[in-house]
Amino acid sequence: MHLHSQLFAPAWWRLGSIALVAALLSACASMPHPTAPTPTPPAAVSSTPPEISQAKEADRLLAEGKDLAAAKDYIQAAAASGTDKQLDYLLKAAQASLEGNRPQVAELLSAEVLRLSHEPSQRATALWIQAQAYQRDGQDKLARGSLAELISMGDVPPERRAAAMGQLAKLYQAENHDLTALDFLVKRDALLSGSVKTENRQQIHTLLSAQSSARLKNWQGRSGDPIVQEWLAFALIAREHVEPANQQAAFAAWLQAHPGHPNIHYDHAAETSQTGAHGAICTLLPTTGRFADDTLAFTAGLQAAARQQAGPVIHELSDSSDPVLNTTQYATGVASGCAAFVGPALPQDISAVLEARRPNDPPILLLGDTAADPAKGIFDFDISLQVTARRVAEDAFQAGFRQVAVLYPLDSAGASMQAAFLETWKKLGGGVAGVAHYRVGSGDSTAAVQESLGSGSGQRGFIFLVPPEQNLASIVADIRAQSASPILLAGIPSVSAEGSGNLVGGKIYALGMPWVYDPQLASGPTALAVKQSLPQATAQQWRMAGLGVESYGLLAKIVGATQSGQQGVINKRNLRWVTWQNGATQALPSLPSP
Repeated sequence: MHLHSQLFAPAWWRLGSIALVAALLSACASMPHPTAPTPTPPAAVSSTPPEISQAKEADRLLAEGKDLAAAKDYIQAAAASGTDKQLDYLLKAAQASLEGNRPQVAELLSAEVLRLSHEPSQRATALWIQAQAYQRDGQDKLARGSLAELISMGDVPPERRAAAMGQLAKLYQAENHDLTALDFLVKRDALLSGSVKTENRQQIHTLLSAQSSARLKNWQGRSGDPIVQEWLAFALIAREHVEPANQQAAFAAWLQAHPGHPNIHYDHAAETSQTGAHGAICTLLPTTGRFADDTLAFTAGLQAAARQQAGPVIHELSDSSDPVLNTTQYATGVASGCAAFVGPALPQDISAVLEARRPNDPPILLLGDTAADPAKGIFDFDISLQVTARRVAEDAFQAGFRQVAVLYPLDSAGASMQAAFLETWKKLGGGVAGVAHYRVGSGDSTAAVQESLGSGSGQRGFIFLVPPEQNLASIVADIRAQSASPILLAGIPSVSAEGSGNLVGGKIYALGMPWVYDPQLASGPTALAVKQSLPQATAQQWRMAGLGVESYGLLAKIVGATQSGQQGVINKRNLRWVTWQNGATQALPSLPSP
């Protein structure tokens, strides 16, 4: 049996892999290879096997940094050797090809080793080389598969396993799968010590700091790993308890309430809070209560934009709409080195933060109306729906319209939008034919339309319509039955291609965010990143995410201007007019004249 093995063991190479070797040698034909020295005549007594000579020459070339030439000789040595050395030479050739920037050759060689070898250490080495080659070749998903198989093996050294987990975390984080990345970082933490462990923990803290509190709470319900659960719980505790002594007491209380959990020694909490905040854009927004969903979406837009633009990171400071807490968190952010703040949005929170603000504090982008001229370093970026209504009034008056009929849904949003519109419109000197509300879903708005039209809107008249979330075509049909005047919408409703065909009569214009209607933005990398964070986003959440993206662009400019000693300037919200033609949304340079 032993003799049979010796005679026929190389058969796999001659029959199954000779074509591969030929292809690889051809691929390496362009590799630099120095002229071989004049060989010394062999001794008469013995001769050196050819694979040994080629392997030694490969070792010499590798030591001289001639990776590609070494890879070629290793391949030739593998072709000429017996089974006990063939796979080792192939692995050396794969590593040399990788170091010589020939990842595709390394992929083929490592794949051949994996096909033929059942020896754990060889397979582990082949998987590692293959993963590195895939990453250099831009095939991250294949790299993930190789690394996942590597860490599933039982005899992998802890150092190699930890390195593979670190790469998996990096790959998943690049694809915005942050919870999966956290899981690998936490598992990796148990394999590390010393400065490497400190660096890994800093990565965990940085990843957690980049998430909103609402998202961390969501992760608590999705992760089944008890240690990950503990990290999430402690990260939330660190946000709720700013003072180090209070944090430690809260950590101890959590551990007492969860017997069996090891202490992860979240001892960098206070330092991490400052480190995560230093140089970051810090949020002052409520993540609990009725505004939690809006904040979650807004923050998702901020984070997606930060990743795409490779600018300042996002660090969340506030976890409620309590003005006192906002003031405390603001002061903590200033002390921790926040480069800028975004928020608050609610009037009472804005007032509290502005009272605590000092002249030399970092710039702040408020998301509501300050009701006064902002001082230096204070920027007003009102994200409310009323902004759109006011802009409709301004643009309509500038376009030449002078008379309006107002129609709005009977709800709080509709009432506030029509009030904001009328306030601006009347200040500009515009006339009002009538104002009426309609009930969403009633199926009959004829009387409301008639009431809003009054005695007629005139030649330079139009209808200001706060659109419903659904059944826009029905309202438009009732309007068109009584008036052919232009219809101006505050906001761009979700209208399918089929539904847009029911917007009869033409002359229907809507003012809204390009984020909502522009297909290039909707399919761009930032939007795709938001969709991964908010796969079930409502229309309102999608709008808020777009505002987060737009806010980040402004904040990046503000931070840049501040660092260069200049005063940043905030332009108006990025709102554009659109209409519908042939079932598609068409952007307009401006609102057409009456």
